[in-house]
Amino acid sequence: MKNDNIPSVRPGYACINLLMKKSFRTYRLSAVENRDKNKITDVIWHNIRLFREIIEHNIAQHIYVYRVSSDLVPFCTAPYVKALYEEVVLSNEEMQGHFLEIKQLRDVYNLRISIHPSQFNVLSSPKTDVVKRSIEEINTQTEWIRAVSGQNVVIHMGGAYGNKPEAIERFKINLCYVDHSLISIENDDKTYTAYDVCSLCELLKIKWVYDFHHNRCHPSHERDIGALIKAYPPDKYHLSSGKPYDRSVSHADYIKKEDYIQFLELLAACSIKQADVIFEAKQKNLAVLNLLTHEQDGFWILDQ
Repeated sequence: MKNDNIPSVRPGYACINLLMKKSFRTYRLSAVENRDKNKITDVIWHNIRLFREIIEHNIAQHIYVYRVSSDLVPFCTAPYVKALYEEVVLSNEEMQGHFLEIKQLRDVYNLRISIHPSQFNVLSSPKTDVVKRSIEEINTQTEWIRAVSGQNVVIHMGGAYGNKPEAIERFKINLCYVDHSLISIENDDKTYTAYDVCSLCELLKIKWVYDFHHNRCHPSHERDIGALIKAYPPDKYHLSSGKPYDRSVSHADYIKKEDYIQFLELLAACSIKQADVIFEAKQKNLAVLNLLTHEQDGFWILDQ
């Protein structure tokens, strides 16, 4: 592969910054049931402050792509937590200042900020209560990302429930009740292939996320992956290496160099010139530093 064909990559990671030695905190459901205002407020404030600190640390490290934890506000759709959030965040000058600072940094550095609601958010579920809660949680987390001018709320299509075509139809119907503008659907490693996801997203004119490792574990047979990417390019990408084997679902600590090269070759073959890529590795931001060297403006090259 010639150098002039190599796509420009901005790598990032999800949630935990291992260099900072801080993590997002949570609280138990009992804290919500007991209306423990002090505990819940302390956790929410800690998490929002940490969100800003991570963004600032990332910029100092030239990492401009980041996925914030979906547990930024644990149990975010519980009525008590929703009411408390309005009181201690939406009406709090300091907390709103953190969101504004993140937004300003996003605009200055052209950051990509995303979130991935948990696997319990399933729009294809036949259970009404599951769908209702999923819609509410996805829309709530979309509001957080919109507040910082983020770009992606990444979701999966869910299960097949014994009838994949019916599940897809339920997903399409229920998708009407979530904010479409930031929704980005990702291919998974068990049920919905890149073909399933890309075809639906192209039909609905919404974003999709190509997961390299998921496609390796659960490949599309209906159409070549290169043809899919060329026809309707993903908005962002996920990259991981399997552990202990290439096709193992579990993520390895780091990204294998050969996987990264194979990923770049695929993008080059699809004429993709630039890509924002989340490294889904257990060593988080250390996986970026382990494999790549910063070049300029958040773009990194393979460490020779």
